[in-house]
Amino acid sequence: MTVRRRGFLLGAAGVLAAGCGGPRASGGSGIDTFSAVLKGSGTDERLDPGTSHLFIDEARLKALYDGLFEVDDTMRPVPRLARSAEPNADGTRWRLSLRDARWHDGAKFTSADVLYTLSRVLGPPGPQPFIAAATLDSIDLSQSREVDERTVEIALKRPSFEFLTALSAYGTKIVRNGTKDFKKPVGTGPFRFESFRPGREMAATAYADYWDGAPKISRLRILSAENDARPAALRGGQADFADDLTPAAAKTLRAASGIDVHSAPHSGIYYFAMKTDRPPFDNADVRRAMMRMVDREELVKVALQGEGEVANDVFGNGFEYYADLPPHPYDPDQAKALLRKAGAENLTFELFTAPAAAGFVDAANLFAEQAKRSGVTVKVRVGSGDTYYSESLKAGQLTMGQSGPLPIPNHFASRLLGGAPQNRTNWRDPEFDALYRQALATANQPRRAALYRRMHEILHDRGGFVFWGNATWTSAASAQYRGIPAGVPNSLNWARFDKVTR
Repeated sequence: MTVRRRGFLLGAAGVLAAGCGGPRASGGSGIDTFSAVLKGSGTDERLDPGTSHLFIDEARLKALYDGLFEVDDTMRPVPRLARSAEPNADGTRWRLSLRDARWHDGAKFTSADVLYTLSRVLGPPGPQPFIAAATLDSIDLSQSREVDERTVEIALKRPSFEFLTALSAYGTKIVRNGTKDFKKPVGTGPFRFESFRPGREMAATAYADYWDGAPKISRLRILSAENDARPAALRGGQADFADDLTPAAAKTLRAASGIDVHSAPHSGIYYFAMKTDRPPFDNADVRRAMMRMVDREELVKVALQGEGEVANDVFGNGFEYYADLPPHPYDPDQAKALLRKAGAENLTFELFTAPAAAGFVDAANLFAEQAKRSGVTVKVRVGSGDTYYSESLKAGQLTMGQSGPLPIPNHFASRLLGGAPQNRTNWRDPEFDALYRQALATANQPRRAALYRRMHEILHDRGGFVFWGNATWTSAASAQYRGIPAGVPNSLNWARFDKVTR
């Protein structure tokens, strides 16, 4: 079959040649080579567990590294490199028992590696921010200590009964003591690093001494490709697994023989992000107007091709601490009234988007048409999908994004606390930050849930995010395999290939 040059980032250089005709089995349940193709992002891709922020980064890091804890499909933490963890009575100290694991060069994994990773994340940022810096900022490194090689005690500056959730956050995978260069990473994960070309391919080989059992895959390739190319590679036998499929691609693959398709609801969370530190969105009434000039039903129907549900500007539908608040109605007249109140009639602003995920550009153009009914002019600027998420963190007045699920406390910490490294709306609210700290210090779960609900209510009223659609996240794989990962994005079982067999 023909794969368009624009669509497949790898085809022109012949990187896929070794995979043509499908993988070869080495006998029994062993697999010589398994190729997974995910949404690429060019030069934005990297292998530093502390700073990487893309879905494809996470898939590669899962192969090479482990965290102390990771979240399951319900967004609750489960132990990985940590065997167990216990708090003291007031939640200010946690003692972790560590697994008997080894780095890829045979060295022991120890408490020193844990403390080094935490100090790295909490230390001065480099050229790229550390993703978990805000999530872990309650840690008091000066009072934390190695009890012994396999036991570490982590002290906190303030109580936190959500600390295990924080330890499962994006950006918390454990790196070896003293590591500063990630060009040839050494991890504790199921696969050992072989090679990496950003925007193209990472290759890794099975680590026979992996603490959770050696993979059946001898060699793993994780490939970068655009939307059209991922299903084409799967159907053409150039890949064994394809992730983050468009609705049209999912429909086509369901009709194809020899391919299994899996869909996870509420897993692709689409949003507009208003920069709350600059005009016009530094005015709360303009933000309220924005929430009412978005026709969510039309966006889901057109941009997501009906493969999703209308969202209500609250993150985390289906997971713990989700606040089921009423959706804002699509009401151009009410939006006009709020803009008059703000002194912002005949408003004009820029929407920065890119083909970084399926439906982005369609959704941007459709919203521009919707906004006209409220007397608002939206100028759509389309950037590069390869660099969009880095650029949009700081650029523009209004941007777009797609998130996988996260534990709601981690969503608050990494994206909404003042100074959070992924604060795409530049949201800063002292009341919100105080409620977050109070929630962490609350041992009683129902009381903690009530505090999180109040935080959701603040965001629902005057926050900087418009969560307009919860899409189904779809992946597909060759039917000849078993143990294909089918977890929701950002969970332990998503894009994890060490349990794949024939």
